[in-house]
Amino acid sequence: MITPLKRKNFDELIPAVPTSEQYQYYSGNGQNVFRRVAISIASVIIFTILYNRVHENNPSSFAALAMFVCAALGGLYWMLEPVALASIRNAKLRRFAYCGFWQAEVLDVYVSQEVLAREEKVNSRGRMDVSYDAESFLNIELGDETEFVTTLRLPMKRELKRIRPEQTVYMLLFSNDRRFGRVSRQTSDAYIPQYNLWVGDYPYLRRDTFVDLTKYMVKRSQKVTR
Repeated sequence: MITPLKRKNFDELIPAVPTSEQYQYYSGNGQNVFRRVAISIASVIIFTILYNRVHENNPSSFAALAMFVCAALGGLYWMLEPVALASIRNAKLRRFAYCGFWQAEVLDVYVSQEVLAREEKVNSRGRMDVSYDAESFLNIELGDETEFVTTLRLPMKRELKRIRPEQTVYMLLFSNDRRFGRVSRQTSDAYIPQYNLWVGDYPYLRRDTFVDLTKYMVKRSQKVTR
């Protein structure tokens, strides 16, 4: 069942300012950090040189101020890039008018493969050898009593092997229709309380808040059925 949420809850679950988990997602590994630091250093050097040249000719000009601001922002680029990327990704969901809490059931689980790259090489005998770089994905088919069905497709991970049909899954659905006659989007961030397991490639939700919401929704539904 889909339970519409108030905008206040919507904004708490998917904040405009990225969570620490979202920031870490886009921070990446040491190589990514090194790349951002190198860009920051290069930006500071370039804009400082430009600022000095403009400042010598006209210290109070707008161009001098602009170069100073760019140099300052460039120095912070290594820290600001993950914030900007996560904010943009969050904004794509926040633009929807309505958000709904969805209690679903796992209908089916199956593995599929996707070819990421195809490589052709000529071997020592002059024959063409073709190799494929493939990745395995776990497809989780979800549905509810209203016969709404959707599928989560996630890169295969060891912890996902515990997912079985008939397990309960909680997640968010998004729509511009107040009654959710048409679901426009869903998060890949889904919660399976049986294992206290989160599945998804990106931490869209403020997870501690969503877990509290889940507990509240479960208690409310139990009171209704009594």
